[in-house]
Amino acid sequence: MATVETGRVLLSPEDYAVLGENDFGMAGLQATETIGPFVECQGSGPLIMIHDAIVEARLGIGHHPHRLNERLFYILRGTLDHDDALNGITGHMGTNDLARLTEGRRGMYHKEWNNGDEDTRAFILVYQTDPVPPTASFAALRDAEAPRYDESPGVRTKELVGPRSPLEINGDIRLYTDATFEADAAVSFGFAEDESVLLYPLEGSFSVDDAKLEEGHTLIVTPDARERRVEVRALSAGRLLRVVHGAGDGVEFGRPYRRG
Repeated sequence: MATVETGRVLLSPEDYAVLGENDFGMAGLQATETIGPFVECQGSGPLIMIHDAIVEARLGIGHHPHRLNERLFYILRGTLDHDDALNGITGHMGTNDLARLTEGRRGMYHKEWNNGDEDTRAFILVYQTDPVPPTASFAALRDAEAPRYDESPGVRTKELVGPRSPLEINGDIRLYTDATFEADAAVSFGFAEDESVLLYPLEGSFSVDDAKLEEGHTLIVTPDARERRVEVRALSAGRLLRVVHGAGDGVEFGRPYRRG
């Protein structure tokens, strides 16, 4: 069961669901769901699903429909190709690219396929859009185009979504970064009373205001009636994803969808 304390929620791998062929109807795709319908934590602000997915070489998920929401695919390894048959839209995602898949009111009928020779790892955010765009679209922030800066000594940050990034999105995701930490490096950042922060270590372990956050765990700092600051310190060299989003309805828990 998730650890719920005042102002924060800690999710561990025991709280996740691992989805595979029986869930997707196709071989070659495995997704670890941290937030979504198959787990107890079913939302955080605008976020309605998070998947850490592996797509095997030469495989993927076939055409299927979606409407109204938006998806961010962050390609951590390998490549993916997007094909929206309903709208005649195609796109390519390379290693370290961030792709925006907008479903729109009309919806999309899409396929995501790994045409490469190595397995692909994609970190996927799905969130509500407001207002909902009328049509589907695809856009990508290429790795070389993403702004990078030294956020503090020993912390190199790549901004995927935010004031420095040229990628425009249609949901209440205010900042999305991928930061590399040297051992014992630290960063302190603030956020507003109407904001929530989600932290997901890709590598290494961290302390967050003296609480330990290990690789593969998820920490959500929930909205509060005041501005706050958080200090993150690397206990070893590591890499950390950070998502700052609007409060919405806060963190939502529910009964997981019955599988099988």
